[in-house]
Amino acid sequence: MSRPGVFLGGLLLILLCSPVFLYRLGGPGLADPDEGRNAEVAREMAVAGDWVTPHINDARYLDKPPAFFWAVACSYLLFGFNEWAARLPSAICALAGIAVTFWFARRHLGEAAGWLAAGFLALSPLYIVFGRIVIFDMMLTLCMTASALAVYVAMEKEDGPPSRAACVVFFAAAGVGTIVKGPVALVVPALLALTWAFARKRPALLGRLLWGRGMLIFAAVVFPWLGLVSLRNPGFLRYALLGENIQRMSSNKFETGRPAWFYLTVLLPGLFPWILYPAAAAVMRLPGLLRRRAPAAPARFTAGPVSFAAVWLGVLVVFFSLIVSKRPSYVLPCAVPVALLAGHLWAAAFTEKTPGGARANLRAGSAVVALCCLALAFGCALLGPGGFRPEAINPRYAGILARAGLFGMTALGLVLATVVIGLGWRARRTGVLLAGAVLSFAVMVPLTRAVYGMIDSQRSSREISRLLSERLGPEDTVVSFEEYRPGLNFYLRRPIHQVTRAGRIFTSNYIAMHLEEYRGDPSFRLIPQDGLGTLYREAGGSVYILAPRKEYDALFKMIGTTLRPLYEDDVAGLFARPEGAG
Repeated sequence: MSRPGVFLGGLLLILLCSPVFLYRLGGPGLADPDEGRNAEVAREMAVAGDWVTPHINDARYLDKPPAFFWAVACSYLLFGFNEWAARLPSAICALAGIAVTFWFARRHLGEAAGWLAAGFLALSPLYIVFGRIVIFDMMLTLCMTASALAVYVAMEKEDGPPSRAACVVFFAAAGVGTIVKGPVALVVPALLALTWAFARKRPALLGRLLWGRGMLIFAAVVFPWLGLVSLRNPGFLRYALLGENIQRMSSNKFETGRPAWFYLTVLLPGLFPWILYPAAAAVMRLPGLLRRRAPAAPARFTAGPVSFAAVWLGVLVVFFSLIVSKRPSYVLPCAVPVALLAGHLWAAAFTEKTPGGARANLRAGSAVVALCCLALAFGCALLGPGGFRPEAINPRYAGILARAGLFGMTALGLVLATVVIGLGWRARRTGVLLAGAVLSFAVMVPLTRAVYGMIDSQRSSREISRLLSERLGPEDTVVSFEEYRPGLNFYLRRPIHQVTRAGRIFTSNYIAMHLEEYRGDPSFRLIPQDGLGTLYREAGGSVYILAPRKEYDALFKMIGTTLRPLYEDDVAGLFARPEGAG
C-alpha cells in the first residue's frame, strides 16, 4: 500500500474506532477517588496557571509528574471544565495507540494483520475502560508502546547506519512517559531491548539505539520540569525516586501488594477473547518445542515481529509481577503485544491455503473461547433468572444484581456466541469463528454499561454536588469527615475541608508523608478532630458534612448532636445543622 493509502487507511481506522472511545464520554460522573482527583488537579492547574507544581484542594500534589495534567488542563481551556474534556486526552491516546499498532502490524506483518491487530486492540475491554477515564495509564501506554516498537525498528535494521528516527522516538517517548508517570517508561523498554538482544544472541544490537545521544534527548524532555519542580519544592526528588518508585516496587508501604499471579485475573477478562488465541497457539506449539530441546535437535530462536511481540509481552508480565505493588492499570501496555499476536494468527489463518498450522491453533483457541462463553453464560443465568444471591456479596452490588432480565439476555447472547463459534469450528470457516469471537465481546457491552452506571451512582460526587450547589453561599463550608471525595472540589469549584484520624490526606501519599510541613500552611484545609466542633459552632455560614455511613456515630459524638440528613447513598451521607439550630 502506498503512503497516501496507508494514511487514508489509518484515518478510516480512527474514524471507525472513535465511537468506542468518544460515544457518551462525558456521560458518567467522575469516579472518586482517581478520576475526581486527577480531574481536579488539572482544573486547579488551569485556573491557577501553575504548570510546574500540581495542586489539589490548594495543597501541593507531587505524587505524580504533570504531563497528563497538562493535557487535561489544555483540554479544559479548549472545551470547558466538564467530564468530556477531562476524559478526552485518554481517549485521544487510545486512538493514537490503535493507529501506531496498525502502522507497525501493517508494515511488519501484512495488511490483513494490521487491520485485525488494530481492531482487536480497539475491542479489548481493558483498553476501552482506561481509554474512557481520567487516569495516567493510557498516555503512559502510548509512550511505552512507541518506545517498544522503536526498539524493534532500530535493532532489526540490518542494512546501513542505525535508524536515528527510531532512536529519537525511543528516548523521546520514554521521556514523555517519565513525566507522565515515572521512570518505568524508560526502564521497561530498556529491559525489552536487553532481553531481545540476548534472545537474538546478538548483544551488539543494543548499540543500534545510540544510547549516548538518546540519553541527551531523554534528559532534554525530562530535566526542564524536574529541575524547576525540585527548586520550588525541596526534597521532591528524594520522594519521587525513593517513595513513588523504589518503595512502591519493593515494599507494600502503600498497601497495593498482590500475589504474583494477580495479573492473570486482570489479563484474562481484560483482554478477552483475543488473549486466548495466542495462548492456545503457544500451548499447541509446546510439544514441538520440547522435542527440539533434545541434544540432536537444539532449540532455535526465530527472529521476527511475532517473536518480538511474544518477548515484549513476557517482559511486561514478568516485570510487573515481580514488583510488590500491583494494580490492574499497570499491565494495560500488554494489550498491544496481545493484539499483535492475535492479529498475526488470525491473518495467517485467513490466508492459509491448507488446513493445519495457524488454522489448527485458531480452532484450539476458539474451543477455549467457546468454553469460557458457556461458563460466563452459566454464571449470568445464576445471577439473573436463577435468582442466586450469595450472602457474601457486598450490599452495594444489590442494584446491578436486581436486573435479572439483563443477566438473562447476556446469558442468551453468550450461548449464541458459543453456537456461532461451534458452527465455524465444525465447518472450518475462519470468518464464522471471527464473527463468534466478536459476538462474545459485544454481548457483554450492555452489562458493562450497567456496571458503569452502578459505579457512577456510588463513586461519583456529581449528585451530591448538584444538591450542594443549590444551597451553598460564599460563607458556607463543606467538610469531608473520614473520607475525601476530590470530585467535590471539581464539581463545586471550591476547596473542601477534611477531618481524619488516620489514612491518606487528600488521597495523596506525598501530603501524608509531609504532613507536619503542610500544617504550617494556613491555607491547608485539614481540621484536627478537636477542631471540628469549634468549626461547626463558630462558622459564619452553614456547615455541610459528608461522612461514610460507618462513621455516623463518631461524627455525631464529635459534634455533640444529631445532624440533619440531606442526602445518602450506599457509601456515605451528607448532613447539615438541624432546622432552627445555630
